[in-house]
Amino acid sequence: MKKTGLLISILILILALLVAGLQWFLTRGLTTVLNEQVFPSIKTSYGLDISITNASVNLFTGSANLNGLTVKNLPGYTEPVILAVDTCRFDVELRSLIKRNPLVIQQIEARGATLIPERNQYKRFNVKELADAIQSKQRQYKPASEPASDAQPAPATSPKKPIPLHIRQIIVETLVKYIDSGRKQTCELNLRLTGRDLFSIPSSEQPDTLLVLRGTLAHNQNAFTTDLSAMIDPLVDPKKPSFNANGSILDIDASFLSDLLSKNKMESSSFSIKPSITCKKGEINGSYLDVVLKQLKVHGTDIGDTTFKLPVNGTLDQPSFDLTGALQSLFSEKSLSIAKLTGLNELRKQLGAKTNATPRDMLVNALTNNAKEFSKSPALQKLMGQVRPEITPVDTNSIATNTPPSETPNEIPSDAPTNNPTITESIQNIGNSLFGK
Repeated sequence: MKKTGLLISILILILALLVAGLQWFLTRGLTTVLNEQVFPSIKTSYGLDISITNASVNLFTGSANLNGLTVKNLPGYTEPVILAVDTCRFDVELRSLIKRNPLVIQQIEARGATLIPERNQYKRFNVKELADAIQSKQRQYKPASEPASDAQPAPATSPKKPIPLHIRQIIVETLVKYIDSGRKQTCELNLRLTGRDLFSIPSSEQPDTLLVLRGTLAHNQNAFTTDLSAMIDPLVDPKKPSFNANGSILDIDASFLSDLLSKNKMESSSFSIKPSITCKKGEINGSYLDVVLKQLKVHGTDIGDTTFKLPVNGTLDQPSFDLTGALQSLFSEKSLSIAKLTGLNELRKQLGAKTNATPRDMLVNALTNNAKEFSKSPALQKLMGQVRPEITPVDTNSIATNTPPSETPNEIPSDAPTNNPTITESIQNIGNSLFGK
């Protein structure tokens, strides 16, 4: 009996030493393994140059920590890195590691992250080039769809079922630093992404999956105000997700559209985007963006705040939209308004009216200021009789106090007063009849 107890004690001691050794390795040696073995393999396969300052796993709490993670930028770009993360923590529910139905990650939290999408002088984007390179490598590693005719068929094996995954909470705080090397422009955004209840396999009684992205410009909290949300179906295939997303991004600097606007003879102080994206297994056909151009000018004519719809089709990998065509369609729709406004502006200049004067005000003021011409015009007096027959015709003889009998009734001396109340009231009555009070 004593020997059995001693044997059990030895086994427990050995097991404790193994766990302690594994914990020491996961705390001290994991960083070296990642930097010297795992990351070089990823670089060879996908071209991603990754490094990390420290990585550790705590078996007793079910947590993992990554510190100082960096992904270097691609050749041909000015910034040294494309992604940097100060700290990233994963908390796993230990009990789910045994059952794995599902594997539950309590929380994923990343803080101090910096993402640097860059557009170089050749108008290429580093993020897109990186995504294209990864997809190209993945296609190369796919096995041939049909074996050779003389090859022996492989024995039938049942496919392994993926382990269901449930991520209860995601928190990512990041600085997105957009750089346009060609235009020498930089835009920094403070963004916070939060999510809850992400699933990899659908099942009954699952709570809704929600992602929310909020933020503003780093130096101006009243600009680039972002508030986007998405309801996501279980991520059976992360490359082909299904979701509904909407929200708004307000007060974006119009310099982002300067090239397109200038080509179409347009100007805008800022613009906003209100997306409505419906994605079904990676396809976004039928989606659209409502784009609001603030204080729009077309060919120098003030149009005011204007909204146009930008259809979005294709897939998440290759979205299809024609912003230039949408702007040109907007110009066509506004062409009549532009012509009217241009004509009214020219009329204001000719009449010397104020820039904000209405057509009625312009006509009434112009005629009132030329009462002498009105009183001398039988045609205008006839118009008065047609428009407002109840008004007594103007007695031009009452205008001149010393009109010789020999002069015709429609003529007045050059020194006659031109602010006669009767004439002014008559002209205003014409304006009211034509344009309304």
